[in-house]
Amino acid sequence: MKKIFNLAVAMSVIASSLFFASCGEDDDDDDAPKQEQNNNNDNNNQGNNNQGNNNQNNVGATTSITAVAGDTYTISNSKIGITGASLSIDAVSGSTVTVTISGSTITVGSANADKSYAIYVASDGSVKAASMSEAKADAANVLFICKANSVLASATLANDATIKTGAGVTTFLKM
Repeated sequence: MKKIFNLAVAMSVIASSLFFASCGEDDDDDDAPKQEQNNNNDNNNQGNNNQGNNNQNNVGATTSITAVAGDTYTISNSKIGITGASLSIDAVSGSTVTVTISGSTITVGSANADKSYAIYVASDGSVKAASMSEAKADAANVLFICKANSVLASATLANDATIKTGAGVTTFLKM
């Protein structure tokens, strides 16, 4: 009788382990939606466009754009304290670009060496067009530069070392 009891216990243990192992793997709930993982690797297309920008909320932001009349952007520069300022490109004529930044309208251009920089004026919150000498004197407040082919770029990408190292990173995010 003892042998039969031990045999029955052993068989039930084996049967129950097979039963529990097979149940867990055959359970496919096709009706429940699958949740995808959100990888931050989708930002690989930005390359070096976000140099020095640690703000992860600016996905798609870049440090240079080609100006096209009618386009609008938000610009940010944490060193100056600007976050999400509105920039609209009013006109593009050759290498000259007219923009409106939070109410200030300026014209900058790579062909116009006298006014190829946009400088933030802290006293009244406006932006003004500036020459290279003005940009060197106030490098920490340079928002962007107008480079060849109507490219607006962060001053950290400027050719002049004083401006490049003194300015904070300005990012452009298309709206």
